[in-house]
Amino acid sequence: MPNERKIQIVEQLKEKLAKAKGIVLTDYRGLSVPEVEVLRRSLQEVGANYQIVKNTLLNLALQNIQYPISNIQLTGPTAVVLSHEDEIKPLKVLHNFAKEHQALEVKGGFFEGAWMIGEKLKEIASLPSRDVLLARVAGMIQSPIVRFINAGKANQSKLIFTLNSIREKKLEAGD
Repeated sequence: MPNERKIQIVEQLKEKLAKAKGIVLTDYRGLSVPEVEVLRRSLQEVGANYQIVKNTLLNLALQNIQYPISNIQLTGPTAVVLSHEDEIKPLKVLHNFAKEHQALEVKGGFFEGAWMIGEKLKEIASLPSRDVLLARVAGMIQSPIVRFINAGKANQSKLIFTLNSIREKKLEAGD
């Protein structure tokens, strides 16, 4: 029979999971307490929480929310990253942290409502930010227009140069 404290933890987890925009599960085995605190602070800066949970309690909490997890097997120590503002920024923080601390392993997570393994989330985290992608698209859209305008200016300059040359020749010839 579950005790009252565990029931309360599961209920709190259910509430947090239901409100979260993104959920990432990590294995923190091998990280020291100060390293976990650095990671926790980094994630808080981008609007995410890092919480260490027991697998059985997490499985119970995940069963009754919008994320289908029937085929996910949680093994080893698990920590949950719950993002409240943006799904990508916490992934980037985890990706950058994992580059420096190989002990951190991303098990998987929910991205736009679908379960993805850790490798897929790493690929997403390595993509440029939304702002950079929008700037690239704007540059690609603007590039042909700028080239067209520059080509028109070049032709206009050539025409003026040619007309000036003709005028100078006529002035030299005395016309």
